[in-house]
Amino acid sequence: MKKYKVIFQPEGKKVSALPGVTIAALAAQHGVRLEVPCGAVGKCGKCRIEVSKGAGVAAPDSEEKALLSKKELARGIRLACRAKVSGDAVISIPRSSRLQTQKILDVGIQTEVKLAPAVKKIYFKTSPEVENLPFKFSGTVEDLKKSTAVYLSEEKQLLTVETGDTTGVLYGMAFDVGTTTVVGSLVELTTGIVKATAADMNPQVVYGDDVISRLNFCMENKHGLSELNKKIIVVINKLIKEVCEEADIKPESVYDVVLCGNTTMEHFLLKADPKPLAVYPFVSALAQSMNKKKAVDFGINVNTKASVAVFPVIGGWVGGDTLGVILATNLYKTSHIKVAIDIGTNGEVVLGNKDRLVTASCAAGPAFEGAHIRSGMRASKGAVEKIDLVDGKIVCQTIENAAPVGFCGSGLIDAMAFLVEQGIVEDTGRIKDKNELPGELPAELKENLIEHENGNEFIFAGSASGNISLNQKDVREIQLAKGAMLAGIEILMRELGIKAGEISEVLLAGAFGNYIRAEKALAIGLIPQVELKKIIFCGNAAEEGARKALLSVDLRKEVEEIAKFTKYVDLSASPLFQEIFAESMMFQKKRIEKQ
Repeated sequence: MKKYKVIFQPEGKKVSALPGVTIAALAAQHGVRLEVPCGAVGKCGKCRIEVSKGAGVAAPDSEEKALLSKKELARGIRLACRAKVSGDAVISIPRSSRLQTQKILDVGIQTEVKLAPAVKKIYFKTSPEVENLPFKFSGTVEDLKKSTAVYLSEEKQLLTVETGDTTGVLYGMAFDVGTTTVVGSLVELTTGIVKATAADMNPQVVYGDDVISRLNFCMENKHGLSELNKKIIVVINKLIKEVCEEADIKPESVYDVVLCGNTTMEHFLLKADPKPLAVYPFVSALAQSMNKKKAVDFGINVNTKASVAVFPVIGGWVGGDTLGVILATNLYKTSHIKVAIDIGTNGEVVLGNKDRLVTASCAAGPAFEGAHIRSGMRASKGAVEKIDLVDGKIVCQTIENAAPVGFCGSGLIDAMAFLVEQGIVEDTGRIKDKNELPGELPAELKENLIEHENGNEFIFAGSASGNISLNQKDVREIQLAKGAMLAGIEILMRELGIKAGEISEVLLAGAFGNYIRAEKALAIGLIPQVELKKIIFCGNAAEEGARKALLSVDLRKEVEEIAKFTKYVDLSASPLFQEIFAESMMFQKKRIEKQ
C-alpha cells in the first residue's frame, strides 16, 4: 500500500503515513506532542490543527462540521482526531493544541518511617560462618570474602554478590503513576532520605485525558494494552535516568522499586486485562495483595536483580494510589473521623478511622482538568489558577505570570466560586440575565455578562485567541463534576451514619487538591461544609505512601491489611445516589452563609 509524506510543523518532523490514518494517531505514533483531551472521539474540538492548502487530508466528517465553523474549515483548520491522511500533507500544530508541560506536584507530606527495607547489603571482610549468614547460601564461603552480599531480608534470599564494599550504595525508587502525571523519587534505603524527585506527563494522554478513553483504545486495538504499557514504562525509565543523574549514581544502584496508581493505570502497568473495568460491575483483575515482578520483566531499567512491587487495589475503581494516601496520612490509625479526598477525573474518597474505613470512586469527569470546558486547559504556562476581586475589578493570576490562555482546575473553581459569591448564578447553576443581577454588583462587572439565547456567558479575561469565560454549558460541566464528588462523600457519611460536623479533618490530596483554595471549594460545595481550619492539604500523599512502603517491609504488609480492611462502596449500586447527586449539584450559597 502506498505511503504518504507528512510534515509536522513547527518542528519540521517528517514521517510516513498510510492512507486513512488520523492525524492524531499519526502524531501519537511518532511522538509529536498533541493535545487530545477527549481521547480522539471528536467531542471536545480542542485538537485543532492547520492543514496547508492542497495538502492530502480527506474531507471533513459530520463531527468536524459540527465543531468547526465554515470560516475555520476554509482556512484549513481541522480536528486531528477526525482528519485522515489521503495524500502528502503539511500539518501545523498551534500552541493551543500542543501538549504543554504541566505544573506537577511532586512533594507530599513527610512522615517518619522505621527503616526496614526489603533489600539489604552486608560486607564480609573475611570469610563468614555459613550458620551466621542472614540469607540462604549453598556456595563456598570463601567466595564471599571481601565482597558485599545483596539480599532480600524477609525471604532471606541472596540476590547477588558484588566485589568490594558497596554497602554505601543502596537505593530504591517510589512512584505514583497517575492518569495525567507520573512522579518518582529516588530514596536512599539506608537512611530513608529522598535524594532526588522527578515528574513528567503520562504519555498515555495522547490516547485521551481520562481512563475511559484509554480503556476504549485498549479494547478497540489489538495491541492497545501493549502500547499503553510501553508508554508508561518509557516515562518511568525516563524519570529513573533523571533522578540518578541528579544524584550522580548509576541506575544499577537501584535495587528496589515500589509503584502505586489508580486501578486502570495499574492494569496497564501489569498488562492485566482491563476490559472488566469498562463494564458493570467494574471488576478489577488485580488481587488485594502486592503484585511482584522482576524489574527486567517490566522492562524497568534498574539493577537486573531488582524487584518491583505494585500496590494492590481495594476494589472497583479505587486502586493503589488510594492505599498510598491512607498509608501516608495514617488514616487507618486515627481515632478521629477523617476524610481524605483526591479530586480528579476519577476522584477517590476515603472516610473513617481505625475502627472502620469506607471508600468510593467518584466519576467527576475531566472538567477540573480543563476538558469539556471551552476555556479549560491543563495546569501549564498561562493557565489562570487564581481569581480575586480587587477594588471592584477581576484580577487573574496565571502560572508563570504569563498572558492568560485559559482556566486550569484551581482557576475553574475560583471562577465558579466568584459567580456564586457575587450572585451571578442561581443555586441551580443558571447564569442570570443582566436585569436579574444584584444591584450592588459593580457596573463594570455587569458588562462582563454576555446574554445568549441558549444560556449566558461571563467573561473573566481576554486572550490572544478570544475571551476566557464560563458559559452555561461550562457551568453545567462543573456542576456534574462537583456533584459527583460531593454525592460520593455524602453516601460514605451515610454508610458510617455521621454528619459533616463529626469530621475532624478533611485531607485534600494530589496535585489538584494542593492548588485549590479551600474557601473556594467550600463556596461551590465541592467538599462537605466544615470549618475552614479542618481542611488540610497533604500534597502528593500517594507517592509518599509508596515511599513509606519502599522503606519498610512491615508497612507493605500493612498495605495489604488496609486493602482488605477498607470497604469499597459502589456508588452506582446505591439507590440513593441519583437523589443525592441531584442535590449535590446545587450551589448552596445560603447554607454556607448560615454557618
